[in-house]
Amino acid sequence: MDSGAASGSSSRINRSSLERERRMRFRYLYSQLSSLLPPQPRKMSNHEVLEQATIYVNQLRKRVEELKQLKLQAEEECRGIRSGPSIISPVINITELDSTLEVNLITGLDGKFKLCDAIKILEEEGAEVVTVAANHNAVDRILNSIHCRAFSPRIGIATSRLQQRLEDLIS
Repeated sequence: MDSGAASGSSSRINRSSLERERRMRFRYLYSQLSSLLPPQPRKMSNHEVLEQATIYVNQLRKRVEELKQLKLQAEEECRGIRSGPSIISPVINITELDSTLEVNLITGLDGKFKLCDAIKILEEEGAEVVTVAANHNAVDRILNSIHCRAFSPRIGIATSRLQQRLEDLIS
């Protein structure tokens, strides 16, 4: 009888140990998942981490689709350049992800557009410019990519107004 009680006790300890390890593993996985999310103002429960991860993944999927569309549009415009001279219509793509913004402007080399004017508009609308890249592609196009974040994440940036002001600038 003593051996049965001892084996029951050891199997209980073994189950407790396995359960403890399982909980530790889940804590580790939740912290890893949380570290992949944009910074949060407070510590989140596991349930909130899963909700935020779901939202974030959906935002990233949407962003990938937008970038694919922008790429297709740019490729079509490049094919138009190769086939002969044409009038270049400027293209604006603004992508918002939490408190960050990516502005892609495709313009011609005609000198009507000045990047400093676009940056000035961004700053007037409450954006802090983080990085700027300009790539000359094909024969007569420039792809300007501007990454910025809101001066105040609570206030944010009015993207529709920003889009309109940039369209007015490049048209």
